[in-house]
Amino acid sequence: MSAETEQKAGESPKGLPIDAVARATREAQRDGVFAGLSSGLVSAILGSKLFRLNRNATVLCGVVTGVISGYQFTQGFLAANIARLEKEKARLDALAAERDTTDSL
Repeated sequence: MSAETEQKAGESPKGLPIDAVARATREAQRDGVFAGLSSGLVSAILGSKLFRLNRNATVLCGVVTGVISGYQFTQGFLAANIARLEKEKARLDALAAERDTTDSL
């Protein structure tokens, strides 16, 4: 294995700490669940009132909409959280490199 493909213990494939990725994933899941519940509720209300669906169709509409939108929101929140972590890691790496340069002078 080359030095480039080796991973340090406790780091994800992108070089981010595993605990930070786990925390970002958990936050994305939490936010996705709330978004899915909200959109499912709104969908059920609209299906019931606006489209005059019967009870079973309204429940099905709310559940399907909630699950699909919850999944989509979770993926979006996860991508945003990971991007934020990568940006923070790049900033910290640049700061460390700057300190190394000034220390060597």
